Amino acid sequence: MDNNRDMDTNKEELIRRRAYAIWEQEGRPEGQHERHWEQASREMQGVPPDGGGEKREGGEATGASPAPAAPEGSPTKSNRKSNGG
Repeated sequence: MDNNRDMDTNKEELIRRRAYAIWEQEGRPEGQHERHWEQASREMQGVPPDGGGEKREGGEATGASPAPAAPEGSPTKSNRKSNGG
């Protein structure tokens, strides 16, 4: 069971780093953290930006590159805020 938790933690870290890289590439816009997180999550699943197609073998997105570690206070899944509906 610990192995599954470690894999989930690693996956979340990869998504967090990719979402941070997307945020930086877009000029660090405010209020886009949920979209960045979802985009990064789709990329990690191998889903193209248009939402079509099939998952790539290995689950990695085409052209995905490692992103720098996000500094303290950057968007993360655990501190995302909902819009309230």
